[in-house]
Amino acid sequence: MPALSEAEGIQDLYRLRLEAGMTERENMKVSKSWLLELTKLEVSLDEVVRLLPLRTIGTKEITEDFIELDMKGYNRADLLSMRGVTYEVAAITDSKVNFDETDENEYIWESNKLPQAKVEVECPKLVPLYCIAKISGLRVEPSNKDWVKKLEDCGVRSVNNLADITNLAMLEYGQPMHAFDAGQVKDEVLIVRTAKDGEQIVTLDEKKRDLIPSDILICDSEKALGLAGVMGGKNCEVTDETNTILLEAAIFDPIFIRKTAQRLNLPSEASRRFQHGLTKKRLLQALSAAIKMYQDLGGNLEAISIIGDTSEPTKKITVNQGRVNSLIGVDIKPEDIENYLKRLYFGVKKIENGWELEVPYYRLDVNIEADVIEEIARMYGYEKIPSKKLEGNIPEKIDQKLFDFIYNLKISLVDLGLTEVQTYSFYSTKILSDLGFRNSDLIKVSNPMSSETEYLRDMLWPNLLEKVAFNLKQGYESIAIFEVGKVYVPRENDLPEEKYKLAIAIADGDDSIQKLYTIFQKLNEYFGDTKLEAGESELFHPVRAWQLMKGGRQVGQIGEVHPRITNKFGIEKRVAIIELEISNKQACDLWSLKIRNL
Repeated sequence: MPALSEAEGIQDLYRLRLEAGMTERENMKVSKSWLLELTKLEVSLDEVVRLLPLRTIGTKEITEDFIELDMKGYNRADLLSMRGVTYEVAAITDSKVNFDETDENEYIWESNKLPQAKVEVECPKLVPLYCIAKISGLRVEPSNKDWVKKLEDCGVRSVNNLADITNLAMLEYGQPMHAFDAGQVKDEVLIVRTAKDGEQIVTLDEKKRDLIPSDILICDSEKALGLAGVMGGKNCEVTDETNTILLEAAIFDPIFIRKTAQRLNLPSEASRRFQHGLTKKRLLQALSAAIKMYQDLGGNLEAISIIGDTSEPTKKITVNQGRVNSLIGVDIKPEDIENYLKRLYFGVKKIENGWELEVPYYRLDVNIEADVIEEIARMYGYEKIPSKKLEGNIPEKIDQKLFDFIYNLKISLVDLGLTEVQTYSFYSTKILSDLGFRNSDLIKVSNPMSSETEYLRDMLWPNLLEKVAFNLKQGYESIAIFEVGKVYVPRENDLPEEKYKLAIAIADGDDSIQKLYTIFQKLNEYFGDTKLEAGESELFHPVRAWQLMKGGRQVGQIGEVHPRITNKFGIEKRVAIIELEISNKQACDLWSLKIRNL
């Protein structure tokens, strides 16, 4: 009988020995028989297959046993569970789900007063909810045919009854779990903390891993037992002799999990779910269901600890009916809109000119009115929205030469590995404050939408800096972005001068400026010779800033943003910036760009 491994619930590692039973993938295999069990389906499965790409998500493969959803690049965390898929299928087919949401008083531990399992969470900000259940009286055996069928249809190989429960719970509820052998945990006390510099762990693939302080560890008082949300330790795996387990269900910081998985090259089904986001209600439902399954095997729930706030925040969004029809471009009847929202399990309250909605707890992707309108549009059917030609006249003459110049420039930058972004044409109050800009030097909007849009930008790169900060906080290790857009320069007694500029921002370790300069050199092969001259600016590093000169005039600047400014934006990395004119006629003539594939 193969041993249980960390991969069986929380760490189904694709490079791990096949005892794990699971492989990491970007898609979600949905068992057809399990779906029929969970749904009071009003249509055929063939109709479900037809509707999914039209209303929800594309499919990769359809077989007699499963439907494989194409999850690549998709932000629907709820679709990484059978229950989430069931809610979606019920909505698009106007069917009902065949299960009830478990209430708090129905959780398996609520019927008895149990002692606390022994656990200490030393980093609560990184672990908002951590649950451990001690279950004894267990025995490793093969799983029944029904469990095996569900697992195999979802692309998971059955291991044994104890391992399969963690996988079944994860597949149904989307909540990763892990079972520790209680006999291998000193004093049966689990400690959740961050790693120390120089600390190591031997993971289930028998490799020694060097750890850093951003790794979250599950330990006892003597040793590390596992990398939270990524992979377990070799020293605590459950074996055929195990009869008591410590069953873990937790929510870990998704950014920390992603960083650890990426750094160690250990992607998994579990880490993917942590990264997409988990809900506290689903965690508790999954934990209760898993404990019940262990009890059905003869297990005894001896103790349980739930550390953290278990309340699920309620999101409420107000939707304007006129806004719905304006954005979609079709007049949808109010009763149809209400029907779509109720089928999607939104709480719906009619108010004047629209609705006040309560978002289902499992829809982490719905946060603003536009998200709800997108839901209405897809339920209505994108294919039903008629195509219309643009109405009205083009407000200004397009300089075709400039248009072609910009288009080809963007292609070249993308070929060089950069990602295009588009930011608003305004400065936020934070940018004005952090960069020390004087309002008097900028153009004030007479009727701003908010205090964040009072002044028009005269440079592109400050807004790029905001995007760098945002993406670094999301866990990205390196950033390489560019924007081509208009800036607005004041002119005395006249309308502002509008210029197109190019800005590039690189944040990729200590050599950001070198990487940016390499990109500039590559582009310069096609722009023509441009000279760099030393140039000082309080916005840039005193010895890492230059002016871009061509034909005796300054056409841009390149340099490393001053640490004083990056610190204010919460950026720890060095950020290199280049910005140059591309619309001024003299600038265009100077560049004489000749584009070819790089």
